[in-house]
Amino acid sequence: MMKNLKVIIGTFVIVLVLSACQTEDKEIFSLTNDDISEDRVALEEKPTIILQTNSNDLAAETVLECWTENCNEETVTSPENTSIENETEGIPSTMVRRGTKIKVEFEGSQPDRLSYRMKEDSSIESKSLEDQVIEVSGEGKQHYLLSAEWRTEEGKFQGAKKIGFVLDVEKDKNVKEVELKNTTFTHNGESYPAVYHVNCLNETACEAPPTNGTDPYSEWKDKVNLVEVNANIGDEVKIDFPEGVPAPKRLSIQKLQGATGMQESLQNNVIEIMGDENTTITYIINAEWREEGRKTADVQFAFIVPSPSLKD
Repeated sequence: MMKNLKVIIGTFVIVLVLSACQTEDKEIFSLTNDDISEDRVALEEKPTIILQTNSNDLAAETVLECWTENCNEETVTSPENTSIENETEGIPSTMVRRGTKIKVEFEGSQPDRLSYRMKEDSSIESKSLEDQVIEVSGEGKQHYLLSAEWRTEEGKFQGAKKIGFVLDVEKDKNVKEVELKNTTFTHNGESYPAVYHVNCLNETACEAPPTNGTDPYSEWKDKVNLVEVNANIGDEVKIDFPEGVPAPKRLSIQKLQGATGMQESLQNNVIEIMGDENTTITYIINAEWREEGRKTADVQFAFIVPSPSLKD
């Protein structure tokens, strides 16, 4: 009888212990679910990213989507470890001009963080976007990865999306004064700064009076400090435009020596020094840029040959 009682008591204790263990397991599982549901606040609508240039949609592809329902923040690949070219492989490139502005639009919730990484040749640029606009610079093939991230007001991760696109950037055909400042005259391997006078730098100004005409040298000679090039009769002086400036459509020179003046076309950007000995010669080079038959820029450069002599 005592033996049966001990068996019954032992069995009862085991049942109690097992019940307690099962209850504890359920509570832990329930707490874990609660934690997940609190951390994962899903977006009501999954956002769509649209890229636009001048009201035209830009070709792009989604390379990553991570929403709180199906992945964690830790599963989002760090952009620093991502090959931009590999991620954008196969995406057709879009031809744009330098200076083009790409507007980033969202259908659905606005992101809390927006940034991009761009690779051009061997250089990589990373930038956060505050105004949702990418201004294109540089030239040639450019690979972009645009990353957007959504969070709750408390900072909890809700999702991330990354899209890729490729640009083929044309060289800007407009002439910018900041680039003109690097124009030089070269003589015997020595460079001199090419001072200049701007008549007009855009099609509107070049076509409208009074900027549609070329100002005479007498009107602006006192406003610039002409460089002196110590050249002799028969020497050559070349005008060199910086890399960012497109080649002018037309180049002409005006030579002033004493009371005489002469104007002629300029070939290969080279000025041959011609005239009388020991008398100062002033050269004015008129550079004109045109696009589809319309003048888009007109600039005059000048230098002085102070006392030329004949070569031995």
